[in-house]
Amino acid sequence: MSASSEPKDRLRALFDALADQVEAMTDEEVLDDAAAAGMDVTAEASRVRGVLLGAVVTAKKARLTEAMAAHRQNVAALAHRSARIPTAPLERRALLMSSLERRPQVKDGITLQHRAFTSFSDADVEMLLKQLDALGLLDDDPESKS
Repeated sequence: MSASSEPKDRLRALFDALADQVEAMTDEEVLDDAAAAGMDVTAEASRVRGVLLGAVVTAKKARLTEAMAAHRQNVAALAHRSARIPTAPLERRALLMSSLERRPQVKDGITLQHRAFTSFSDADVEMLLKQLDALGLLDDDPESKS
C-alpha cells in the first residue's frame, strides 16, 4: 500500500463506520440527535423534499428537451424526404384511394370530414401520401413507383 493512498483508505473506513452507525439508529434516535443539534426537522424535511423535487423536474425537463429535439429532427427529415408520389393531382388522388383500399385499417383510422375523401384539397392528398410513404405504407403499392 502506498503512503498516498493510506489517508484516503482511512477516511473511507471512517465514512463507512459512520454510515454503519447511522444505519443502525432507530428513527427516534435520529430525530433526537437532530433536535439535540438544534435542527428543525420539519424545515429540513421540506428543504430536502424541495431539492429532490427540483432534481426530478430538472430530469424531466431534460428528457422533454431531448424528445422535442428528436421530434424536430424527425419532422425536418419528413419535410425533406423525397417521396415517390406522382406529380399529377389526379394520379395522386388515385394512389391515395388505392392505398387506402389495400389497407382498410388505415382508412378506418383516418378521421376525415367526409368519408368519401372528395373534399380533400390536392395539398391534403399530397400530405397524406407523404405521411403514408414516410410510414412505409406506399412501399408495396405498384402505383407509387412512377
